[in-house]
Amino acid sequence: MASPYNDTHVQYDGHYFNETLLNEYNYTIYGNGTLSNSSNCYLVYDIFNVFFLPNGTAINGTGCSTPVKKIATRGGIGVAFGVLFAIMVVLGITCLGKHGKSYLPLEKNFLPISRRWPWYWYIVAGICGCISGLVSIDVDRDYLQGTALILQNVFYYVCMPAMLAAIWEMTRHWGNLCERILLDEDAWRFPQEDIRTKAEFYLPLVFYLFGFLTFFLSVLRSWTDIARGTWSLDHSSAIANATDGRFKASSVFGLIAWMIINVSVYVSVKYYQPVSRQVPWKILLCLAGIFVRVVYNIAVAWKYDVGPLRPFTPVSYIYALGYAPIVFCMVIMVIWGRLEMNDDLQIKELRKQRERRTDYELGIGQGRKGKPLSPVSTDESAVKLKNASA
Repeated sequence: MASPYNDTHVQYDGHYFNETLLNEYNYTIYGNGTLSNSSNCYLVYDIFNVFFLPNGTAINGTGCSTPVKKIATRGGIGVAFGVLFAIMVVLGITCLGKHGKSYLPLEKNFLPISRRWPWYWYIVAGICGCISGLVSIDVDRDYLQGTALILQNVFYYVCMPAMLAAIWEMTRHWGNLCERILLDEDAWRFPQEDIRTKAEFYLPLVFYLFGFLTFFLSVLRSWTDIARGTWSLDHSSAIANATDGRFKASSVFGLIAWMIINVSVYVSVKYYQPVSRQVPWKILLCLAGIFVRVVYNIAVAWKYDVGPLRPFTPVSYIYALGYAPIVFCMVIMVIWGRLEMNDDLQIKELRKQRERRTDYELGIGQGRKGKPLSPVSTDESAVKLKNASA
């Protein structure tokens, strides 16, 4: 605290201030080396100082949320994750180029945009993760928390609904591809008005409703009280805002969105046999990976000490349970994206197999060199082709 210097001035750590001027504009000097009122905050320790004009204007002041400290563990690991996210974004763009191309005439129910959406959401999640990781540098360096803590967490909380949307679109597209393979053989295989059709219409609406609520409640909110609440010793204001009803509801809605993805998997497995006989490992692994982040979000919404909104939370919680699951899902998507064949090329290959099988059954080309194709069903060929790519 400041001590009297003379009748008109007080001093703190070798800096002198007009006491009347401080009182007029409600400034208080605190023991942590800061001078602030309800609107402004300045550092007044060591080499940091601020001068006030008679009208209360501050000159050459250093804000309390200025990065003046050294980078610590949270910032260092954050930079590493930021770089990793950037690499994954580049790899995701290459997969988007590979799977977004068209090699067949467009079909009304199977447009290329369907297989591009997973990668669009993937890129959104990667960009947000990259920004969040890089901004964490200043969470360590800021004297008191401000914009850096807010930015890191804003983009951190965008990552989960974006990654959930990427997994949803990947899962929905897998069912869409199974349907396309079956309809390519028999255009009248499915009735027009059945439970399957209604499920495919309503499930995306329900998923995006809860996905949007997850984003809206956790991201589109006031963040200033959370950051400034860390200025007090007990963090009471920050705790109250970081564990309020919006964060709790958002975390629960994220779990519901995850459950809807599982329902979509069930619908595809039920109605698109035998092509959907085996759920691709990429879907199962991504669902398991993102579930870790969903559960962590729920824990954070109730317990402030383990979440990224607290500046001094152990980094093992933040990065192992918050960032790593997102990176894991992105790695899985990229690996399978580079291994799998473009959808149109799969359809073309299945058509060639059907043509060769028809020729074999009609006795065409029996005298040609090479072993003729064995008379297996189209469904079996589709399963084998999908398993080879999976």
